[in-house]
Amino acid sequence: MKFRKKRAGAIALALAVLTAFGTSSAERVDMTLDEGIRLALENNYSIEESGADLDSAYWSLREARRNGGPKVNWTSTAYRVGGKAYEGWNHNGLYGNQFSFSMPIYSGGRVENGIKAAEMGLSGAELEYERTKQNIRNTVSGDYYYILKCRSEVEVYQESVNNLQAHLDNVNAKLRAGVVAQKDVLSSEVSLAEEKQKLVTAVNDYHVAVATFNNDVGLPMETETNPREQLEYEKYAFTLPECDEYAKLHRPDLFQKEFNLRQKKAEMEAAKSGMRPKLDAGVSRNIGGSSAFKTDSVSSDSWTAGVALSWDIFDSGITSAQVNKKKAAVHRAEAELKDKLNNVRLEVRTAYLNMQAAEENIGTMREALAKAQEDYRIEVVRYNAGVGTNLEVMDAQDKLVSAKGEYITALYKYNYSRASLDTAMGVPVDLDVTPYRQTLENSEKKGE
Repeated sequence: MKFRKKRAGAIALALAVLTAFGTSSAERVDMTLDEGIRLALENNYSIEESGADLDSAYWSLREARRNGGPKVNWTSTAYRVGGKAYEGWNHNGLYGNQFSFSMPIYSGGRVENGIKAAEMGLSGAELEYERTKQNIRNTVSGDYYYILKCRSEVEVYQESVNNLQAHLDNVNAKLRAGVVAQKDVLSSEVSLAEEKQKLVTAVNDYHVAVATFNNDVGLPMETETNPREQLEYEKYAFTLPECDEYAKLHRPDLFQKEFNLRQKKAEMEAAKSGMRPKLDAGVSRNIGGSSAFKTDSVSSDSWTAGVALSWDIFDSGITSAQVNKKKAAVHRAEAELKDKLNNVRLEVRTAYLNMQAAEENIGTMREALAKAQEDYRIEVVRYNAGVGTNLEVMDAQDKLVSAKGEYITALYKYNYSRASLDTAMGVPVDLDVTPYRQTLENSEKKGE
């Protein structure tokens, strides 16, 4: 079922009010919700920030992998020399060049665990990037539905102003005919003025809602964005347990916490490498003399090739402190994972229950709206027949506006809660989290 206003005259007058508030000179953009989401994913700064974090994680992995590779170094020196040690030299300059090649053979687990930690960090950044997109989608959806709500309220208040104006004209005609008192005119004028004030507030709320949406999708805030869709009700097919189970299998930030825990464990193992020996292979060549790249000094002409074994037998407890620091980080990551799991379940339940409550209100307010419309029609007929009072017409009008507003609110809350439920469940935007989940499951099977 769709909530649509059928009265073209009321909509035309509402648009006239919008024009009076200065939006006619702005660029008009007709947009669906999906188009708004796509635009936000391209322009929103939160996406750029998360994308930069993802790039950083990628290059961290590249760095970690290169730490286990060979390194070639060239060191060149140039000095002016003097003193008895250099008496008899024809030159007062001393030059030296050293070329060296080195490669770690065994690092005590530092390189391997550093690579593993960086891999976990990259996977976590990819998941966080997807979660950022999901949050942006939720924000834009909320903005879009709020525009629809505000636009519908503008139409309701414009229709109410039209009804009250028509009623005031009728009351004035009856006053001239001498069949009603002056107080009926005054009370009708007061009601009309109050309704116009509500219309002005509704139009302002609409402008603010459009500006907020424009800001979140990356459009100029003065753009006159016109949603192509309407607030509607569509039955949700899944139960709460099904939504809860889906969230456990698809929430990217939940798996991001899993990868973060494994990253912290790998960093702890890398820190333990300080307690183990290291073995490196290396080759070096030295040349030096009185000019650059010339060997005329026997003591400076040498080469070496071999391996070097080192072991910090005692470092005053520095490595032990570093390992304990990493252990604390692991404990924190474990707590964050448990907390995230509880929060995911709470978010799913909250969004689902809010959606259910709004769904019940839609049915209730639909019936109330039908009754309010009939009651208003009857009171107008009774007043025109001279058997009803002006106060009864005004009261019926107020109840009709209230019923329409509450029906609109119920539709808005239902759609907003449904969008929030999609976000709470982790319904994907671009990234399929299945490979990440399988990676974690395989890691658990291996006891890592």
